[in-house]
Amino acid sequence: MIIAGLLMIIKKYGVLSVFAGTFLEGELVLVTAAILAGDGLINPVSVWMSASLGAWAGHVFWFSIGRMFGSRYILPGFKGLRPRVEEVNRIILKHPKTAIFILQYLYGMRIIGAMGLGITDLSFARFMFYEALNCMLWALVVFTAGYILGETFIHILHGWLRWVWLGLSLLVLVLFFRHLKLFLHSKIEKGR
Repeated sequence: MIIAGLLMIIKKYGVLSVFAGTFLEGELVLVTAAILAGDGLINPVSVWMSASLGAWAGHVFWFSIGRMFGSRYILPGFKGLRPRVEEVNRIILKHPKTAIFILQYLYGMRIIGAMGLGITDLSFARFMFYEALNCMLWALVVFTAGYILGETFIHILHGWLRWVWLGLSLLVLVLFFRHLKLFLHSKIEKGR
């Protein structure tokens, strides 16, 4: 039932669902869209562009949240981290491109990383520029991997088995978002 609903959403909204999915942690959304693009259901360039833009917009949003609320609301709850935050701030200011790049590819760290970067003294313009380049590269790498993987499996499985592959991909996507929801909920509960 859930898989059928997701399939309908992807078919109906296409790259808008890619944008929304990559606004958050979007690797599985992008891989699934890449597989669909490989099968001719979505335009590959549109998938790449919407994934790049969605990831970038999400990172800018979370960076802004960190910038606006981090020092006032997030850091006071973690007083023991203050010296480490200051050290991380120095490292990030010394190597901003490296910090932004690394946080993009650490699975599960994109939202937290962007908020953390927002708490530092890294300039907003500098973050936006490096993050735009990084998101385009990330989307290209993940899309290409998903496209090739999907094409390979579609050629191997042929016919109705490709729908099984699509269903399994969507199931993994649903399980990922469920896990993410539970993970974030547990982090919120631990923070209280």
